Amino acid sequence: GEALGRHLRCGDVVALSGTLGAGKTQLVRGIAKGLGIDTRQVTSPTYVLMQEYDGNLPLVHVDAYRLEGLSDVESIGWNAELLGSSVTIVEWAERIADEIPADCLTITLEHIDDETRQLNFTLNDRWRARLCDMLPTGQRPTPCPTCQNSVGIDVATYPFCNDKCKMADLNRWFNGEYRLSRPVTEDDDLGELIDGSN
Repeated sequence: GEALGRHLRCGDVVALSGTLGAGKTQLVRGIAKGLGIDTRQVTSPTYVLMQEYDGNLPLVHVDAYRLEGLSDVESIGWNAELLGSSVTIVEWAERIADEIPADCLTITLEHIDDETRQLNFTLNDRWRARLCDMLPTGQRPTPCPTCQNSVGIDVATYPFCNDKCKMADLNRWFNGEYRLSRPVTEDDDLGELIDGSN
């Protein structure tokens, strides 16, 4: 959360989903820390519905659990001006999905056990590029050669996202879909020829 917070800009909307106790508010605290906000101020806005915090950038923290649409959202002051002038984080975002900008960053938190949470990011092209910049070079995901989904270097089938894509690519070799533009010589680095860089 803290790393994400350091990369956020005014106008960014982060939509959080996850079951009760999955860690949504804890993630918001991390984001707030990255924005230079004292995390002791950050609490779940379940009853007040929206909290605003001042930091390096203004942070608006919304709990949409008890909201049900545009009229409820407008009643708490949700509008284009608010969204454009702050970083906005929405817990229970699925409750007001129609009101959240399509270019938001969506994070779904899964409760694995008492100590572990899994965060699943839904990225459009804009967010994919920005979040990759947060990672050290050696940890940045690359596109799967078959389906173009992002693949982290820790995936067992890297650079493929799974065995199915790996086999599909192998099938392309067997069917002659890969062609070299010239005969291979002893001086060639076969790896460079295969990945198309030469």
